[in-house]
Amino acid sequence: MRYLLPLLFVVLTSSSPSQSMPGGQSDNSADSSGGVAVTGSLAELKNRRRVLLLVRRSAVVDSRGGADTLLKEAYAAAASGAPIRYPRIYNLLARHLNKYMSRHQSISAVRSAPDAEFIILFNLLEYRYPLGHPYPYGEMFVILNDTAQGRRPRVIWKTRKNSMWVEDAIKDLIRDLKTVRGEG
Repeated sequence: MRYLLPLLFVVLTSSSPSQSMPGGQSDNSADSSGGVAVTGSLAELKNRRRVLLLVRRSAVVDSRGGADTLLKEAYAAAASGAPIRYPRIYNLLARHLNKYMSRHQSISAVRSAPDAEFIILFNLLEYRYPLGHPYPYGEMFVILNDTAQGRRPRVIWKTRKNSMWVEDAIKDLIRDLKTVRGEG
């Protein structure tokens, strides 16, 4: 009995129902951190300049792990032409991107999705109020808007955590862009 409980613990923790496939790939296409499959990398943005910035608050959470819902929301928001719903978040993101644009001159802003080569989408999840001030938390995605030759748009970058403070998310994106583009 003394050795039975530790042995049972080892057996239960070592066998998980979601076994990984050969080659180290898991059996689902979505990453475990947020459910949206990231296909590609920021290296695909090396020679792309035109960017569209969007801020959304998603009312629907897609637990199946596909990026289709996210892409539909992003393109619907871009096509609607509605005024900016979260101006403080949008202006904070735009301020960081404008600073990057003026310093490195490697990207430029556009106003519509068909003109953009890639889309930066911040999905607002919640506001936290430490010390009485609102801090927006959410996820940031980079969507490659490459529709040439019948290709579909796809998510190529996502924040490392499910819920990040907006300023940390944009700093991570800019740091990764600088690394990929060699702008140090």
